[in-house]
Amino acid sequence: MPNNTNSTKNHIVIVGILISILLPFLAILSSYLFKQTGFTGEIKFFISRICIWFSLLLLFLYNYKIEKLPFLLWTEKQYSFSPFVIAVFETFLKLFIAVIIVGSIILLFKIKVESVVLNKALALFKNNYFLLFFTCVTAGITEELFFRGYLLPRLAIVLKNTKLAIVLSSLLFGLMHYGYGTLFQMIGPAVIGLVLAFQYQKYQNIKMVILCHFLWDLLLLSIKTS
Repeated sequence: MPNNTNSTKNHIVIVGILISILLPFLAILSSYLFKQTGFTGEIKFFISRICIWFSLLLLFLYNYKIEKLPFLLWTEKQYSFSPFVIAVFETFLKLFIAVIIVGSIILLFKIKVESVVLNKALALFKNNYFLLFFTCVTAGITEELFFRGYLLPRLAIVLKNTKLAIVLSSLLFGLMHYGYGTLFQMIGPAVIGLVLAFQYQKYQNIKMVILCHFLWDLLLLSIKTS
């Protein structure tokens, strides 16, 4: 009987993994439903972010009603102010180094960087700073809860290999950015996801990686729209 119970629990976790992968992709695809409407670009973009929040809500409901496990399987560690700030600084430093390395490789192999979709989004942000801020908040919270908080620990259990789980969750995170239309826009997020995943494993504090993700996006988008 215990074996049957464990088997059922594993199946529920695997279904949760599949749901956590599919929901963000479906949320992004939902934005195409509004292409032929009379909404402005800003409203369409805002609705697409709301769809991502709604997909996270669906994952929470699955976790609460069916999976019945802690949403964050890795017990959240608490840090005082100074260690927390040091962890944030360390994460930012690693992100900068990773981006410099990726940027060098991109230049070396002359991979296309320009993204028409991203340029359109930046044009919207230039005229609407609330949309820029809301986009950064949405990415920081929802993407970290999806890919680091929920998906990563469950992949580690199923694969029985945390390092492999980190790599796979980061690749899926990069693939989620396929809508930007260039290889660079998937490689960059995959590498950023890799850094954030390793930092989450190290510190096991979702608030820290959420803050770093938010600040990183806010910094980059602010520079690009200035």
